Amino acid sequence: MKIQTLCLPEPKKVEVVSAELPGPAEGQVLVKTYQSSICGTDRNIYNGILPPGLKFPITMLGHEGGGTVMEVGKGVRKYKAGDRVMSCKKNGTFADYFLSLEENLHPIPTEMDLELGSLGEPLACVMYSIFNSGVQLGDTVAVMGLGFAGQLMVQGAKRRGAMTIIGIDPLAGKRDLARKLGADQVFDPKIPDSEKTIVEKTKGVGVDVVFEAAGTEDSMNMATRILRKNGTLALYSWVMEPVRLNISRWHDDGMNIRTTCVMHVNTPYERFAWFDRLLAPYWKGLIQVKPLLTGPFPLKEIPRAFDTANRSDAIKVLIRD
Repeated sequence: MKIQTLCLPEPKKVEVVSAELPGPAEGQVLVKTYQSSICGTDRNIYNGILPPGLKFPITMLGHEGGGTVMEVGKGVRKYKAGDRVMSCKKNGTFADYFLSLEENLHPIPTEMDLELGSLGEPLACVMYSIFNSGVQLGDTVAVMGLGFAGQLMVQGAKRRGAMTIIGIDPLAGKRDLARKLGADQVFDPKIPDSEKTIVEKTKGVGVDVVFEAAGTEDSMNMATRILRKNGTLALYSWVMEPVRLNISRWHDDGMNIRTTCVMHVNTPYERFAWFDRLLAPYWKGLIQVKPLLTGPFPLKEIPRAFDTANRSDAIKVLIRD
């Protein structure tokens, strides 16, 4: 069948092209895309920051998204035509239809609408980080980077009982939004006294938990400096370029370093067991998602969608026909 899909021939150039998509082979599921969204990793690739092994031109991009099952291949047991599913791996979701292995999908809970359900993968990833961050009642928590993940972490840490939430981001608009969503204090990391002030507010001890959701060398090193002895650094961002880190303090002060990404540390079977639990706080209304969304843009306007996502004030950009 003919589909409309994305092609990235070079950095910062996106085209919508026609392509042939075969019917589902054994173990595959054909999904009609309802919605896809642009991840920070997609944005890095768009800007030419590529993970190892990936080269231009790129003809399959997009892992966040969801829709309705149209057809299943031989051997598929979990899904049938009409089921609502979310993508959980790189499935090329920037297209009007996509193929996926059965194990790389997850059913959208009946309580979630298609918009929220199509965001299931990034929502679950952030909630996994929150659940596994070690945040406890009364903690002081800092969130480095107030994009999509960071804004959810602010809310989740508060729900887990943190007494003080500190949001850190260079953009005033994102700091203001974090305040509205539950941050008690916000700081611009580019202001020289910010780091000193954060430490002083903890009586010189440092914060109990830091979520690193900015993915930069400066962010990771600031997170290390403001964390208390024996504190927890919850690593979330995928850093695709080499960085220099002060890991001597990780050792000297017995820091607890946690990589908190459900998509990379678990098998598909473990992920399947986790996801419904991770998604429940969203459909129960405990975490606000709507204020973080921009769009949707139609698929034919995906160049404009990526331009928007590339703006420093954008959080989560949706694409939907």
